[in-house]
This record gives sequence, C-alpha cells and structure tokens, in this order.
Amino acid sequence: MKHHVVIASSTLVAGAIAVALILRPTHSIAPGPELAAPERIPPAARAVIRSKMHRHAGQLSALVTSVIVLDYDAVARSAGEIFDEPELSRPVTGDELNGLLPERFFVLQNDLRAQARLVVGAAARRDSVTLTSAFGELTRSCIACHQLYLKGAD
Repeated sequence: MKHHVVIASSTLVAGAIAVALILRPTHSIAPGPELAAPERIPPAARAVIRSKMHRHAGQLSALVTSVIVLDYDAVARSAGEIFDEPELSRPVTGDELNGLLPERFFVLQNDLRAQARLVVGAAARRDSVTLTSAFGELTRSCIACHQLYLKGAD
C-alpha cells in the first residue's frame, strides 16, 4: 500500500511540474514599433543602417530599464556598450554609405558617445541627479538622429 502511495504522489508531483512548465509565462517582450524607412536612402544602405540600429535599440532598451530602477552597474554596462559601439566614419571619396549621411549625423553620433560617457561616469559615482541629466541628453541625441534619418537635413 505504501508503494502505491509513493507512486501516486510522485506521479501527481510530476504532472504538476509538467503543467507548470507548459503554462509558465514567457519572459520575452514583444518587439516594439520600428522606425520607418525613408525612400531617399537606397535599400542596401538602409540594410546596413538597420543592422547597426537593431543592436543599438537593444542596448538602449537595456539602458532605459536599468536607469529607471537605478541599477547603476547595469547602467554603466549598457552605456559603456553604447560608447564602445563602432562609429560610422565621415565619408571619404567613393564611400557610398557614409556619403548618404549628412554631416549632422556625425555630430549627433559624437554627442551620443559623449553623453554615454557621462552616463557611465554618473553611474560609477551613483549620482542619480547627473545620471538623469546625462540620460536625458543621450535620448535627445537619439531622437534628433532619428528625425534626421527620417526627414533628411533641412
């Protein structure tokens, strides 16, 4: 009789675990809205920019979450990744992709790196006031760059 109770309870526990695994919530976040693709930029160039920006979007999403919960170590890591991201260089003769980008893009790219450095420094000091300001300026650079990408240099 004791043997049947052990088998029955083991089966019940295994069944409960299986149901919990099947019904567990996912930890993935649905992809957010995508930035539109301007027609004035050729598809091949858009593909290169898109690849870089998808990586950048992941970095920025992690940074936003870390800043909001004041996880200073994660803030420093995420902002450091943004700072360390390879830059697009100013165009040289015959450089098809970078020649499509206006000079203002390169100014904004430099601003983004400078603000990322300030975010890393504020996180290292655990200075939420400076962090707030530097993060705000970093996102301002992102928005200005998106505007430039969508509308071009006016």
